[in-house]
Amino acid sequence: MKKTVICILALLFLNCTLCIRSSAQFKTYGGPSAREFSFDGGIRQLRFNAVPGFSSAYDDYLQYAPAVALVGMKAFGYDSRTQWGRMLVSDAFSAAIMAGMVNGIKYTVKRPRPDGSSHNSFPSGHTATAFMVATMFHKEYGWRSPWFSFGAYTAATATAIGRILNDRHWASDLFGGAIIGIAATQLGYFITDKIFKDKYLTASYSDPGFAYDPAVRHYEAAIYFGYRFFPGNRKKADIIPHAGSSAGLQVNIPFNPGTGFSIRTSANSMTFNEGKSSNMYNVAAGGYWQLAFAGILEIETRLMLGYAWHHEGSGIDLIAGPAFSVITGNNFKIKAFAEYEAYTFSERKPLVHTIQTGVAATFFW
Repeated sequence: MKKTVICILALLFLNCTLCIRSSAQFKTYGGPSAREFSFDGGIRQLRFNAVPGFSSAYDDYLQYAPAVALVGMKAFGYDSRTQWGRMLVSDAFSAAIMAGMVNGIKYTVKRPRPDGSSHNSFPSGHTATAFMVATMFHKEYGWRSPWFSFGAYTAATATAIGRILNDRHWASDLFGGAIIGIAATQLGYFITDKIFKDKYLTASYSDPGFAYDPAVRHYEAAIYFGYRFFPGNRKKADIIPHAGSSAGLQVNIPFNPGTGFSIRTSANSMTFNEGKSSNMYNVAAGGYWQLAFAGILEIETRLMLGYAWHHEGSGIDLIAGPAFSVITGNNFKIKAFAEYEAYTFSERKPLVHTIQTGVAATFFW
């Protein structure tokens, strides 16, 4: 429960940090290779509205943090899954596969970076590297505790977000990089496992296998990205936004297996047809219900009530909708969702209705 409280406080702190510039309107800023009303354009608009002057090199260093932790822990004698030689072979295969895929795609696609500095935006190399070394750490130490894996993937996610904040990548570049980094490591370890079989595993290693028990209460922490549109009369385009993108965090706290309490915080861009944009921020809480089936699949419904604020005003926020999850590991699931949201907007338009779809990366324990 202590960890859950910490997660909730972190959510609220993040939202309060992001909302510093929530009371203003800004011109839309598209940029090369992304339309104003696209998902990528909306996420970039969200960044420009909230932290336009952000510049930090932290992502250049944080991408290697799981690798440093991996080597350090092993050097100090904390047994990982494999012995030094086998681990280095696995990592070499993984790095070679990742580098080949990233560079091959980069210089084939030639996508312009959002800041216009070059034409090698997709996929994100920093993100691919970060998720590659996070997966290495997960493979070597995740069997000891899921919190090792959580820490490694949190560092990788923070690296990826840094690429958006520094205006070096589109959001979809991050997804491509993360998929390549994880897949390359899985393939690298698969090849090495086929070569060495049961040789050079550490004596203390115990294969956890795959075991997801829906009859057990699971806490969840998720980061999600979404795209929303605003149904309504286009003649009121100066009042009703056209579209927008969102990013947020959500924590599920179970009461019983499959049911419990959710808390969420998010930042959302709202882009209008007339060339202006602003951000909406919200905090919401409510209940959820989940049903697992087929071993690795799960459906979910949620109903949440909260508070939203933006440049036009503030007020109630109602969220409801289904989600579908694929359980990809003992502590991870990928969740796709669609939801209806209604919130107080302005005196001219008391209530705005939106539909949002998105994907969430979820850690559960």
